[in-house]
Amino acid sequence: MKSIIKKILPKKILARLIIIFFVPLICIQVLTILLFYDRHWDKITTRFVNIASNQVNLVIEDYTDNKFLDQQLSQALNLKTRILTDKVQYMEENNLNFVQKNIINTFKNRLSYNHKVIFLEKEIILDINYDNENIEISFPEKYLISETPIILFLWIVFSSIILSFIALLFLRIQVRAITRLARFSEEFGSGKDTENFKPEGAVEVRMAGNAFLRMKKRIKNQIKNRTYFLAGISHDLGTIITRLKLQIELANKISDVKEIKNDIKDMQTLLEEYLEYSKNVDTSEKLKKIYLKNFINQIIKNIKKIYKNNEIILDCNSKSNILFGQNNLYRIISNILENACKFGKLIKVKAFTDDKKLIIDIEDDGPGIENKLKSKIFKPFFKKDPSRNLNQVGSGLGLSIAKEIIVKSGGRVVLKDSGLGGAYFRIILPLN
Repeated sequence: MKSIIKKILPKKILARLIIIFFVPLICIQVLTILLFYDRHWDKITTRFVNIASNQVNLVIEDYTDNKFLDQQLSQALNLKTRILTDKVQYMEENNLNFVQKNIINTFKNRLSYNHKVIFLEKEIILDINYDNENIEISFPEKYLISETPIILFLWIVFSSIILSFIALLFLRIQVRAITRLARFSEEFGSGKDTENFKPEGAVEVRMAGNAFLRMKKRIKNQIKNRTYFLAGISHDLGTIITRLKLQIELANKISDVKEIKNDIKDMQTLLEEYLEYSKNVDTSEKLKKIYLKNFINQIIKNIKKIYKNNEIILDCNSKSNILFGQNNLYRIISNILENACKFGKLIKVKAFTDDKKLIIDIEDDGPGIENKLKSKIFKPFFKKDPSRNLNQVGSGLGLSIAKEIIVKSGGRVVLKDSGLGGAYFRIILPLN
């Protein structure tokens, strides 16, 4: 049954919307008209014919008493009466509607003498055979048939047509907005960068359009970053490989072999950073209860294995416990803290919770970051040294990784000048 309905229903949204709109409308109108005609019009017509029957009886009684038709009485009753000397032939109608049939049946029940009802264009004639005389009584059509139902019927039909036409125009506009969104999505998926798309239509359709534009922007940024990522890999590894080739050609001493090993170690470090950056950020990571002070102390302990001469001071309440993705939080803090250790000797870390937010401040006493570079510091492969000197190992991906995780987690990172003379990073993460 379900499959049959699916086959019958149209596939396009406009056709479905038309069905959703018109089927209930037509059903309600048909039921209203049928009930109205069956009840209201039938009662009104019967009532009119009953009144007319009483008037006919009054005219016939007066004729019985006086042996002539009183025209004053007929005029007072708004009737035309006459005695037919010659039989008038009227065309008989076979296709009578239910109102006309109702008039005939009511007259038959109310009048005790032979009669015939003739329906003309503007009047209804009652031909009565009484006392060997043919008496003709003429009623105006509106005297027996109410015009109100006809007016109501026409009003329902024409108003519905006009309103349906207006509704169809609005439905078409909404469907056009959805169609444009689908076409734009298809073009973007095919590699065509169409810039002239503008969300339109209902609020929900505009929301979908704006969401797609935001998604498009994120995808383009992702593609741009990945392209930049591959270019950076090519540049960094190419530089090290060139150095290795030269060192192999000139290697005559044990010290030369040691330099080659150092370059291989640097290459391994870069590859690890590239792999770290290429990992997709999993914002759906299962939340775990983290004892904040112990967690950050462990990160500091791991970093101090590399930066043994740095002093790292932690300010964190030992009772601060949070629910957060453990891997993501580790990558955020370790990357920014390691960046601070590269340029400074004294690093201060402060962590606390405030109004369902986790705030982590990391500042150092290094040379700081110039204002013109603050907008670029989070870009992949960005280094303060424009020559991308690989004598200092690092791919320039640490801050990019940290910011990407922060943004995808619904947070933000603020970069300012530190009171210690270096850089000041404030990480703000929502605790959902």
